[in-house]
Amino acid sequence: MGIVQKRCSMMQKLIHDLCSFATNVVASDNEGLFARIRQELPLEILRFPSGQSFNGWQVPDNWRVRRAKIFKEEVEVFDGTAHTLGVARYSKFFRGDLDWEALQPHLVTNPALPEAYMFHCAWQYRPWAADWALCVPYRIYATLGPGRYRVELDTEYTPGEMLVGHFHKAGCSDKTIVFNAHTCHPHMANDGFAGVTILIRLFQWLAGQQTFYSYRLVLGPEHLGTVFYLRELPKADVDRMVCGVFAEMPGTPGALKATATFLGGRMIDQAFANALSHYSRVHVLAPWRKGAGNDETVWESPGYEVPFVEITRCEDQFAPYREYHTSLDTPELMIPAQMEEMLTVLKKVVLTLEENVTIQRRFDGLICLSNPRYDLYMERPDPTICKDLDGDAEKWGHLLDSLFRYMDGTWSVLDIAQKHDLPFDRLRRYLARFEEKGLVYLHRADITRSVPKRVAS
Repeated sequence: MGIVQKRCSMMQKLIHDLCSFATNVVASDNEGLFARIRQELPLEILRFPSGQSFNGWQVPDNWRVRRAKIFKEEVEVFDGTAHTLGVARYSKFFRGDLDWEALQPHLVTNPALPEAYMFHCAWQYRPWAADWALCVPYRIYATLGPGRYRVELDTEYTPGEMLVGHFHKAGCSDKTIVFNAHTCHPHMANDGFAGVTILIRLFQWLAGQQTFYSYRLVLGPEHLGTVFYLRELPKADVDRMVCGVFAEMPGTPGALKATATFLGGRMIDQAFANALSHYSRVHVLAPWRKGAGNDETVWESPGYEVPFVEITRCEDQFAPYREYHTSLDTPELMIPAQMEEMLTVLKKVVLTLEENVTIQRRFDGLICLSNPRYDLYMERPDPTICKDLDGDAEKWGHLLDSLFRYMDGTWSVLDIAQKHDLPFDRLRRYLARFEEKGLVYLHRADITRSVPKRVAS
């Protein structure tokens, strides 16, 4: 087995492991989930008790289903405990007799996916709106119909804790780049334990790198986890965060899609555009919140305003992929090459941010780059000479027509790479040779972020 195949196999194994837990915003299985993740990375676990509230968001209780049966004329026709998704999240207790017309509004199904249990999750974010519902695969739903039914739905709410894990990889600078994924969708791979797995592998790689920036991984329930995590984080820690990435849906066939930060045009936006252009098979650059849409809204919210990109394969904002929010979102759905591609792009983004520099010349006039003293000329097509050149040789040739004017200390390598549609890493290696020849100074192009003003508490 080759190195890439082995790495993909290990990612698949980890996704299987993480998908085995019946997670939720608050759930007993969350302890086991984070214990498994800590076998990969030494996460610190933060705990937020049920009942806490912030800006209208509430940490819910630990919700459990004890019984969830439907009977038609005394014959059992559905048992909601057969699958974790068989009962809508945070459904209330209900027992009673109903006719078909009264029962139907409380059944969640999808004719297009007859085997699937649907993931009804709205009430974990809106506990004040909770009612009750059962998620019935359409193959069962289609056998029901007019008649009298009895529903026995026993659920309970007990105090618990919402868990959020974070891992900090220190660099030479305390400027911090954040990566985030969610942990609250029980048994679901693409949305999102595959995203969690990708980021675990990224941070295992980062742990072996010497970096200028510091890096922080944050894993927790969607929206709620980040809301309370940022509430508790010291202001100084938030102020050191210069940008971040939310990763999800990496394993399905869609194009890699990066959504812009709220303001756009940031260095991290450029880094994604360059990495995707040169290291993905198919990609889309989308406006803010036009991907799947996730915790980037929390990170970029007023008072924090950390520029955040979402990376996903969401095909459509309201229909991300066929198996979305269903029991069919399993590890077997994941395509190893798609997973590997997202991981590669994330590594390229990190290396771009780490190695981006501005260029200050140490000369006047036009340098003869083909002179053996410099040996820096990039050959371009010539109709009179047969040359064995790469397909992008003319791009490099056009670069040389402009390159010296970029060496005024205001242009970064990433700026130039984007302007000329060239891969950052190749251009960075090329310009390092100018420094070796004593022609330029290279200065780190730091990621900057204005720290927002906050409302006094």
